[in-house]
Amino acid sequence: MTENRVLSWIPRAVVFDCDGVLMSTEEYCLLSKVLVLRDHGVEPDADVLASLKGLHYSAAGATLARSLGTSASAEECSAQALAKQRELYRTQPSHALPGALDLVKRTSAVMPVACATSSPQDAVEAVLARAGILPYLVCVTSPTMGFAPKPAPDAYLAAAEACAVEPADILAVEDSTSGIRSAVAAGMRVLGVGPEPSAEQLALVDHWVASLDDPVLTDWAQRLVLPNSDEASACV
Repeated sequence: MTENRVLSWIPRAVVFDCDGVLMSTEEYCLLSKVLVLRDHGVEPDADVLASLKGLHYSAAGATLARSLGTSASAEECSAQALAKQRELYRTQPSHALPGALDLVKRTSAVMPVACATSSPQDAVEAVLARAGILPYLVCVTSPTMGFAPKPAPDAYLAAAEACAVEPADILAVEDSTSGIRSAVAAGMRVLGVGPEPSAEQLALVDHWVASLDDPVLTDWAQRLVLPNSDEASACV
């Protein structure tokens, strides 16, 4: 039987996505764009919604502008979507997803832990702080810091640099195809999380769990001991 590339392995750092992995904020990315359209009197149809799903706000501007005709430029639409996303993070209730805080605590006790997100850094840090997760993280990396958005590997590579760990020694935890592609492009092993993975997602990840409180994953985290604990402490 082939060894599981996650459960039979000890990484030297873990980098989590935020929305849909650590926090219940995954709908804010799409909703922010829908709210921009509605502010201009446009209700998106199914095709428009499908084209916007998973798009970073900086890449969604052109699609939003096309839906609005000539009422706004792509740059204006991107800026409006970013503002809406920040507003949603600030005003809407959110919570840590099942198992998230416990897994972050367990892994951060023995190795650096970070977050690589496509959402605004300040908004993500605020919700992670309220959920009690932020103090356990080395950093939160985001395109608002100047990185190219996922599926480019930039945010994950920046997190690896902050953790002082080579990407090949890092486990990335993701729920979206774009995020998985980003982590794979960075050279990391990937744990996928979510209730209904697509065939493409399953083909890309090294292991998949329905949620972060999966008993098998909890058992794996309880057994984590780095070969050189002094080195792990130095990285933190």
